[in-house]
Amino acid sequence: MSKGDLRTKYLLVGFSVASWWAAKAILDLEKDAEIVALSEEKECYSRPLITYALGSKSEGVAYHGQVLKEVLNSVAVLWDTRAVKLWPEQKKVELSDGRNVSFDKAFIGVGGVPILPPIPGIDLPGVFTFTRKKDMELLRSYLKEFGLKKVLVLGGGFIGLKTCEALLEMGLELTLVELAPRLLSNMLDEEGSSYLEEALRNAGLKVIKENTVSEFRAVRNRLGEVVLQSGERLSEEVAIVAIGVRPNVDWLSGSGVEIDRGIVVDEFQMTSREDVYAGGDCAQTKNALTGEYGVVAIWPEAVAQSRVAGSNMAGKQVRYPGSIPMNSLEFGGMALVSAGLVNPRDARGFEVLVRKEKGIYKKIVLKDDRVVGIVLVGDIEKAGLFVYMMREQIPVTDFKDQLLAENFGLVSLPKNYRKHMVEGAGIEV
Repeated sequence: MSKGDLRTKYLLVGFSVASWWAAKAILDLEKDAEIVALSEEKECYSRPLITYALGSKSEGVAYHGQVLKEVLNSVAVLWDTRAVKLWPEQKKVELSDGRNVSFDKAFIGVGGVPILPPIPGIDLPGVFTFTRKKDMELLRSYLKEFGLKKVLVLGGGFIGLKTCEALLEMGLELTLVELAPRLLSNMLDEEGSSYLEEALRNAGLKVIKENTVSEFRAVRNRLGEVVLQSGERLSEEVAIVAIGVRPNVDWLSGSGVEIDRGIVVDEFQMTSREDVYAGGDCAQTKNALTGEYGVVAIWPEAVAQSRVAGSNMAGKQVRYPGSIPMNSLEFGGMALVSAGLVNPRDARGFEVLVRKEKGIYKKIVLKDDRVVGIVLVGDIEKAGLFVYMMREQIPVTDFKDQLLAENFGLVSLPKNYRKHMVEGAGIEV
C-alpha cells in the first residue's frame, strides 16, 4: 500500500480473535469484500498460549485455526500500526504513522490493556505485566540474563494464576499475593477456591491473601524487595502485576463513542455511532442471565459478539443473545470450570445443589428451575452440557435430582434439546 491516505469499505481496528471472526462473518456474506485491518502486533498469535510458551509446554504462540487462515487470504493487514483517533462523522481513523483510513463501516476489536495500580517503584526493571507476546519475551530474557529464581505474582485472578502455572514449569520460587480473601473471587465460591488453594500450595506456591503490594524497592538499580500493605518485606527478584485488564478505549476520547465499563453496544453490536461496531474484550454487553451490563473478556464471547457484528456490517440483521461469564483452569493436575452466576448477591429465589467428595466439588445454582451457574472442580466432563443448558434456559424440573449424578448426560435432556445440541456441535471457536 502507498504512503498516502487509505480508503476501504470495511475497517477492522485491532486484529485478534474478535476481528478474525468479524471478518469471517463479513466474508461469508460478501465473498470479495474489501477489508483493511490494523494490528499493533507484527504477527498473528494466540494470547492464551503465551503462558504455555513461557512454561515450555508449547513451541510457540501461533494460532492455527482455519478461520484465521481464510481471513488472512482476504484481509489487507497493516502490521505494527494502531489507531490513535476516530472521527465517526467523517468515517475516518487516524493511524500511528500519520496516515488516515476512510471507511464505510468499522469494527473495533482492540481488546484490553493491563491495569497498572499507582504503586511506587512499579516502573523498576524487574516489574512486568504479562498479557502479550512481547511481555513473554521480555520476561524470559530478563530471567535468563540475571539467572533469577524468586518471583512474586500480584493478582490471584485468571491471568495471575495462568502466569503462575507457566513460572512453576520453569522451576521458579513463587509467591502469589491476592487482595481478596479467596483466589479467583469472581469465578469461585469459598469452597471451590479452597480446592484451588490447596492445589497451589501442593505445587509449591506461597499464597498470601488479604494483602497487596504497597511498594516495589530497588536493589542495585533493579527490583530486589517488595513491601506489602501489612508491612511484611519480601526479597523478590521479579514481580508480575496481573490484577486484570481494562478495555483499550483511551484513543476514543472525543469521538462521541459512548464508554461505560467498556464500549457500549446495542444488541446488534453497534456502538452509539452509526456504522461503528465493537466486540470482544473492549465491548460492554448484556449478561444473558442477569440482564446487567459489563465486559466479559473471554474467547468464546469475543467470537460470538464479533460474528454478530460482522453479519450486521454486511447487511444481515443478527442479534447477540447476551454473554455468559465462564472460565476454566488446570493447575497441579486439578481442573476447574466456572460459568454463570456462582455467587448470587441475594440468595432469595435461588436454589443451590452441591456434591462434595475427595478431590471433587460440584455446585449448581438454579433459579426458577433453570441452571444459572456452575462450579466444577476435579470433574469437569459435563461443563459444556451445563453451559448449553444455561444458554437455552432448559427447565430441569423433571430431572433436577439427576443433575449431580454420575450418569447425568445428554440423554437426560428432553429430546428436542438433544437434537438441537447435536446439530450445533463442532463449531470452531
